Amino acid sequence: MLEVKLDPPRGAAGVEIGMTMEAAEQVLASLPGYVGPGRAKGSRGTAHFSTGMTIQAHGDDAGRVEAVEIYRPTEPGVRVLYGDISIFEEPAEIVEGRLAGRLPLQVIDDGLTVVAPETFMALGKSTSVYGDDSESGFFESVVVARPGYYEDL
Repeated sequence: MLEVKLDPPRGAAGVEIGMTMEAAEQVLASLPGYVGPGRAKGSRGTAHFSTGMTIQAHGDDAGRVEAVEIYRPTEPGVRVLYGDISIFEEPAEIVEGRLAGRLPLQVIDDGLTVVAPETFMALGKSTSVYGDDSESGFFESVVVARPGYYEDL
């Protein structure tokens, strides 16, 4: 099983904040299960995996990584970890509770986003894919970013 480590604010999945986008793309392409880059315009730094996971290195104006975003895999075979906390395998409520025992958290966007400002990490939930008001119950993405990243949004 592939374990993807979150190391805020230094990086995630082996991609380091501040490295060049080219270097980040090479790191992502070397991970097990890599199936290809993004094809859409502006998808530089995007990598898709056989598990349905997508990782995107977000670049700044100088072409350096300022954030790494990981989207929830749709198939088993990968664990995204902050320490020993599995971000996508457990319900969001449990993950949030475990993180709150270690980090100060801010809940924003009507509960859809949880930010750990001291570590420059944010987790996002989405509403149901069926269009009703229920939540999926799991986090759908996690972002690890450079200090100050969230202030710029």
